Amino acid sequence: MSIAGAVAVKDNDEGFAHRMSYRRAISDRWRLGAIVFFNDRGGDYRYRRLAAEAMYQFASSDTGWNSAIQVRGRLADGNDGPGRVRVAWLNRWRPINGPEVRMIALASRDFGENPGDGLALETRGEATWRIGADVSVGAQVFNRYNTTAAFGSFQTQRHSIGGVIKGPLTDRISYRVNALGGLSDAAPDLELRVRLRLTL
Repeated sequence: MSIAGAVAVKDNDEGFAHRMSYRRAISDRWRLGAIVFFNDRGGDYRYRRLAAEAMYQFASSDTGWNSAIQVRGRLADGNDGPGRVRVAWLNRWRPINGPEVRMIALASRDFGENPGDGLALETRGEATWRIGADVSVGAQVFNRYNTTAAFGSFQTQRHSIGGVIKGPLTDRISYRVNALGGLSDAAPDLELRVRLRLTL
């Protein structure tokens, strides 16, 4: 189970969101989960949407390449736009020596009432180095390329870069804190994210 919160600032306009998720492995390769989202979009903090996901891991290694396909469905309920199906390709390299590297490619499609056109495309990257027994630090980059119907220019897409610090607090609780700065006009000027994860 994990709890995540985020604060974004764009031209002195702040926004807050958080989510609660629960994921459970049903085999060595399959994991199922559910996520509940809340935010204060429109000045009204409340429940926004529910999503369900399934992940299949087809490559696993303690000191090498890990890879999985994750499918997430956002249920349309009238609170926060149309429904959405998202497919993510998750990759992690964790060598014995050197940085841990994560790369994610995502594609999503709206459905239901007032859906957007085309496929929305994203990529994310992260490299972290362990600087102590319980602390890792690194850099991240987040890219949203709009949709295949209208990619637009770099400035109309959302590109951000920043740093991350993460590690375990106890045997069952871990944390992740990252701060992102916008590289393009459409991205938030500053985005701060905090996540706590509890392993049951």
